[in-house]
Amino acid sequence: MEDSILFVGCGNMGSALIRGLCRDNWHKKFRFFLLDQVVEKARTLASSLDLEWVENLNNLEAPRFVFLAVKPKDVKKVLLSLRNFSQSVFVSVAAGVKIKDLEELIPQQAIVRIMPNLCVEVGEGVVPVCFSPMVKTEEREDLLFLFSSLGWVFEAEEEDLDLFTALSGSGPGFIALFIEALADGGVKIGIPWERSLKIATQTVLGVTSLLKSRDMHPAQLKNWVASPGGTTIAGIKKMEEGAFRGLVMGGVEEAYRRAKNIEDEEEKK
Repeated sequence: MEDSILFVGCGNMGSALIRGLCRDNWHKKFRFFLLDQVVEKARTLASSLDLEWVENLNNLEAPRFVFLAVKPKDVKKVLLSLRNFSQSVFVSVAAGVKIKDLEELIPQQAIVRIMPNLCVEVGEGVVPVCFSPMVKTEEREDLLFLFSSLGWVFEAEEEDLDLFTALSGSGPGFIALFIEALADGGVKIGIPWERSLKIATQTVLGVTSLLKSRDMHPAQLKNWVASPGGTTIAGIKKMEEGAFRGLVMGGVEEAYRRAKNIEDEEEKK
């Protein structure tokens, strides 16, 4: 078995994982092979990062790890093509596809499920991980160390992955929407779009960095900024009139509901 990693799927999540690992030079410790059903996608990404890409699995020696970053509907087809890699550890990013579903297709295989978000590309992601019993202790430790380059990593029960998908998986989309709305507010009061977006983005970055560095509750920071009778509390009042918190909480709840539906749909197939 070669000391390499095969990445199957070079879409948004697959690319984010690959870029995040390359950012910490893991491609210098393992040979990275990229494979995608759209060959040009794998070739372009590989060329930009000085990695290797393959059009098929012919003559490819079994890698140590195989990352499955494909859509749930494509998992079965992909796994059937990878059956010869019986000694490899499979790491699945496919939403809604449980370890037991994967084990039915590749019995006696070491399988790991992770539910990262796109922020892994810059080493600031959230990576919940769950391992099948077939994963050896050494493999588990090596993968946790590998994943640590991607952000905050923690072991989780598989039944909780849908919860984390709704919060951290969908969260970047929610926060991006807020940043866009914040920038639009700046435009509304007369700030040019490009400058407004830069201010909004930097403000959110600064807030998260401050909260993390001080281990501070968000309410404490809000209260610091919202002086009596000031501009901030006036803006907060307007947002709360529009049920801001309820809308955000409802968005997370709806994302969780959809994650559960996807899981149920996959189980029925």
